[in-house]
Amino acid sequence: MKGIRYILVFCLLSFSAAVFTPVKAVERTILVGPKTIGKAWKDNIVLEPRHFADAKAGDILTVYHDRAKGIAQGAFQNPTNWQGVAPEYAYFGIKGPFRMTLTDDILRIAREHGIAIGGHDYRILYVTLSDAADYQETIVWKGTPVQMKADWSASAEIPAQSLKNLREGDALRFHVSKVQAGASLKLMDFTWNAIDPTVDGAPVGGEAFTWYILDNTPLLKIQLAGGGMNTALRVGGTGYRLDKIGIVQFVGTVSGDISQAQRAPKEYVLQPGELFHGEKAFPNDWSGNLRITAAPFQKSTENDVLVISYRIDPAAKAAGVTPQLSLRDGRTWDEITGAAEPVLYTLDGNDVVYLFDATALDAVKTRGFILTGVGFMLTKIELISAQ
Repeated sequence: MKGIRYILVFCLLSFSAAVFTPVKAVERTILVGPKTIGKAWKDNIVLEPRHFADAKAGDILTVYHDRAKGIAQGAFQNPTNWQGVAPEYAYFGIKGPFRMTLTDDILRIAREHGIAIGGHDYRILYVTLSDAADYQETIVWKGTPVQMKADWSASAEIPAQSLKNLREGDALRFHVSKVQAGASLKLMDFTWNAIDPTVDGAPVGGEAFTWYILDNTPLLKIQLAGGGMNTALRVGGTGYRLDKIGIVQFVGTVSGDISQAQRAPKEYVLQPGELFHGEKAFPNDWSGNLRITAAPFQKSTENDVLVISYRIDPAAKAAGVTPQLSLRDGRTWDEITGAAEPVLYTLDGNDVVYLFDATALDAVKTRGFILTGVGFMLTKIELISAQ
């Protein structure tokens, strides 16, 4: 009897643990904003490599945002060269949250350098990373593969029956092959019009293109086609072969824990004469940069100066890195004075005061400039008249 009692207690404890042990949430917040991504592709924020240490191919990065203008675009970039981490992520139109599916190639970049989120005309609220298992895909179309031609004349007709279970918040995943350089995808309704501006010639790369249905407008266009075998969606474009289509739905859980999340630098309201005010890190790998447009310099003269304020990163000195900054042409990345080699300003803790010559002044008036460097935290840039 005593043995039976122990067995019962063990079973009850096991049941209690199974019932009351919380399920590990797998969509976790890795960045807390806000971070404004302003005009002219000048703003970005780099997600730290630590977030991707345990990530796997297939995991999903999601950017939640607001204040997006109609022309807003997003981008996921390699911080070392500012190119898209894959062709389809170099630029894309945005409405609601936008996402990226991690691949082995993207993870190699992310684990070493992090991932830069850029674009223009929106504000990042927070960013999450989800386990691949939290997204369930059901293949809904697997007709005869369609090779998209160079003249955009080919398309696949998807019947309404295949899309009957599509709901707002779901995604359509277009599995592709034979992808060529410059491949693009266009999704059209049954009237041959683009079903949404974000998929009117969207770049295609890799093995799949995923489009999230973030509002009801595209769904209404699909539903207007009717049901059954009526064509509800046309998939066109150029430079790839469409093999199959799946509907992707989020079936996981969301974590409210932000204790390990990266915090976006505090944002400030610029005062007269300020070109930048905040905190922007310039890491040891020269991946940091800040673009200033030509607009503030239209009335500048050679009497104006730039005053650049910063804090030296103690970790840089500990690693034997000499903190430096450099000013580059806003279009070509050449030295702003036109010199053959970049001029590197060694940082000693004092503000950098930059005096314009005629060449540099013409450059900033027409193309703006890019500040790049290593081993410091940029805090302010002021444009001051030295009259």
